Amino acid sequence: MNTKKAVFTSLFAALICIGCVIAIPLPGGVPITVQNLFSILAGSILGSFFGGAAVLLWMLIGAVGIPVFANAHGGLAIILGPTGGYMWGYMLGSLFLGLTLGKPKLTENKKDVRFIIKIALLSLVAYAIVYLPGIPWFMHVMAGKGKPQTFQSALKLTFIPFIPGDLIKWIITIPLTAALRPVAARYLEPEE
Repeated sequence: MNTKKAVFTSLFAALICIGCVIAIPLPGGVPITVQNLFSILAGSILGSFFGGAAVLLWMLIGAVGIPVFANAHGGLAIILGPTGGYMWGYMLGSLFLGLTLGKPKLTENKKDVRFIIKIALLSLVAYAIVYLPGIPWFMHVMAGKGKPQTFQSALKLTFIPFIPGDLIKWIITIPLTAALRPVAARYLEPEE
């Protein structure tokens, strides 16, 4: 990884860290944050595996106890707790989007309808991927705490309340990705 890519990866990790400041608690114990927005943007803008690396860096920073997780918490116990699966989901969603969109290119046109549709569809899938490890892990941890959840109750606590916010974040992701990928390409991809 060259220096510029390391700086951009670190920058997105810092944005994800800052995202912990905005957290709206919900009854299920999984707060609404903007960390998934920054995680998905990391993958969509940086491309390749760098977005996933930014999320992993954020997780490592939090695992050692620095309060960068939702509600300004930190520590390995958070990753192993009920919301830990969502953190892995952030990384998987970011990685998926980075790999499917590929490296940012100077030639990408934010007015190209096909490009916008591609961003929209792939980022929607990336937001959905966050829940794939999140919901089962939540159920597993809650069962271990003597509070077993049915799949339906887990959906009511950890998925349904987040749909409106995630749709807003998804809508924000599309124009930001289209506008910032060519900018990132200027710095990340050496001229040939």
